[in-house]
Amino acid sequence: MKRRVGIAILLTLVALSFRLWLAFSLPPDDDDDGRFYSRIALNLLEHRGYSGEEEEPFVPTYVRVPGYPLVLAGIYAAMGTDSQLAVRVVQVVVDCLSCWLIALLALAWAPREWELAKRRRAMLIALALAASCPFTAIYVTTILTEAWATALTIALALIATLALRNKAPNKTAWLWFAAGVVGGAATMFRPDCALFAAGTGLMLVGAGVLRFVSSKSEYRPRAFLTTTVSCVALLFGFAAVLVPWTIRNARVFGVFQPVAPPHANQPDEFAPLGYIAWLRTWVDDERYVSPVEDALDLYPIDLEKFPGSAFDSAEEREHVAALLDQYNNPVKPVAASDEEGDSSDAGPTVKMTPEIDAAFGEIARERIARNPVRYYFMLPLKRAASLWFDTHSQYYPFDGELFPVSDLDAETNQEYWLPFFASLTWLYTIIAAGGAWLMYESQSALRWIALLVLLIVPRLAFLSFQEHPEARYTVEFFALILAVGSVALAGLSLNGIGEVLRRKRSQELTSSGGVE
Repeated sequence: MKRRVGIAILLTLVALSFRLWLAFSLPPDDDDDGRFYSRIALNLLEHRGYSGEEEEPFVPTYVRVPGYPLVLAGIYAAMGTDSQLAVRVVQVVVDCLSCWLIALLALAWAPREWELAKRRRAMLIALALAASCPFTAIYVTTILTEAWATALTIALALIATLALRNKAPNKTAWLWFAAGVVGGAATMFRPDCALFAAGTGLMLVGAGVLRFVSSKSEYRPRAFLTTTVSCVALLFGFAAVLVPWTIRNARVFGVFQPVAPPHANQPDEFAPLGYIAWLRTWVDDERYVSPVEDALDLYPIDLEKFPGSAFDSAEEREHVAALLDQYNNPVKPVAASDEEGDSSDAGPTVKMTPEIDAAFGEIARERIARNPVRYYFMLPLKRAASLWFDTHSQYYPFDGELFPVSDLDAETNQEYWLPFFASLTWLYTIIAAGGAWLMYESQSALRWIALLVLLIVPRLAFLSFQEHPEARYTVEFFALILAVGSVALAGLSLNGIGEVLRRKRSQELTSSGGVE
């Protein structure tokens, strides 16, 4: 026990040191989302309003849920409005807590047939994997929600696991209420984390149905009542967190908006839905997000940035080129000073108009009708693969795409770092598959595989149908699979292999009547 405690302390120090090194050594990220979160937090402190504007009249906004801006406002109030380092240090602590939550989740998910020492071994392996994982650690350096969303997601999975294992109805209801609160809190940091809460709800319903079917007739009413109360507790806890934000949006904007709008636009603000629909008919990788979507209404969009898969014919390419020419060269209104001979520029450099957007929407509809299998099946699969098997090197100095290899930047050593990060993605995936197989073979751990699938698949499916397949949205998935992967490594240790061989030998002797 003393040795395990010593190892746990050492691994915690490794996690803390690694993250502090990242926080102090890497330069501040220049992410637009980060600046927007900071601006909302500063407006909360300085102008007592939830707004993303930099100048008066500080129009209220609802395009970002309030969890992260409130955290930033609290840190700024305590440490100063320019203390980005304080934000990083707080997130270091949060992410170290996530490492321990992953370890506890591995302990809870390890097969109950295993002896306690082996389950604790899985916990320590999970702690080691989480402490050293560069995918999750890097987000302590960013003004983004990922570190907090990861911690809350793992906490939700752990609470749901404890609730499913609990036999006492009263305690079970309170645990599910806590799961709902944590799921709601995660949603207030990232709106799509609501799908994690939905996954736990589906698991609760499925377990309840299974319990009802397998129970004797005299126990079925009790099983039904327990499941119903648990579902109500989960929904009540989840709704309790979202209600204040929903009421605020109804009062300020007159709309029912419990989370952020899908296209981050104000109620009276134009959203380029047609252009976005067209992007969904061909974007299958993160490399296209910045030049063709993030640049919208900020920079010119170059036709050469589009791959051949963006067009089904030469005529369609010419049509898109004409629309982009209108976007890149909008008709500019005449300024008052022009009448006096001044040649000042009164109009925007680029502009997506409703007319251009509608034309892109028509192209999108034609492409979908022409090849529905590509749109509804092939593209989501490609996006899901791109999201999962990315290098996950975002926000490191060597961030980039592994292919084509000829484009790798030698100055940042991409030729070394990107293959290493890509191999880590495969390593985590393979050991997670091994852990899932071991858990599948165990009657006591089989349900945790179902919970893992319900946590990952709905949200991954949702992300795969979006036009912006950004790999950072999958960081919570890797935190979950580290817990499963640790089960594989614990089961495949030397003791575990010996146990398997002894069991196999025993079965062979039994089948042969004990004669060699």
